[in-house]
Amino acid sequence: MHDLILLSKAFADPTRIRILNVLRKTESCVCELCDALEISQSTLSTHLQVIRQAGIVDTRKEGTWVYYRIDDRVMPLLETFFAYDQDAMGADKRMKRDRERIEKRLALRDAGRCHLGFDQLDEERR
Repeated sequence: MHDLILLSKAFADPTRIRILNVLRKTESCVCELCDALEISQSTLSTHLQVIRQAGIVDTRKEGTWVYYRIDDRVMPLLETFFAYDQDAMGADKRMKRDRERIEKRLALRDAGRCHLGFDQLDEERR
């Protein structure tokens, strides 16, 4: 039952829904997520901690970058969750902007890896 409570908590916040929406499409590092979601690193870190505790994401470290992706075992549940209200999710302006921003940020990768770091972010999001 504890796992179900952690999952429910992870799904119970609009910012965490936005994070999961971006991550279900592609693996991303912290600076890419901050940029796409237009949130600070500290805010993102707080939300990622809840998502990690629920077992929804896997991480991998590459140099100084930590990349997050949806755990393969959780992806079917996540897809079902987003499909439940697909019309509203697709029409949400903020989520649409998140998708556009992450696509632009991913296009800046070098050999499939982030190389910009936080230098390209506004001061308030570092």
